[in-house]
Amino acid sequence: MQKQQNLIAAIAEICVSPMQEVQALRILIYRGEAACRQYLRSVLVKRKKVF
Repeated sequence: MQKQQNLIAAIAEICVSPMQEVQALRILIYRGEAACRQYLRSVLVKRKKVF
């Protein structure tokens, strides 16, 4: 449970739009923690390319 709380905090920190947050939470619920972490990494990579 603690790991999921950390993950939810990471979602709030990493995602820049509400749409991304909803998508990340959906992935967490339906596909699991590993898929959610992978999605968050992809969001970070895309964000670094923009800046």
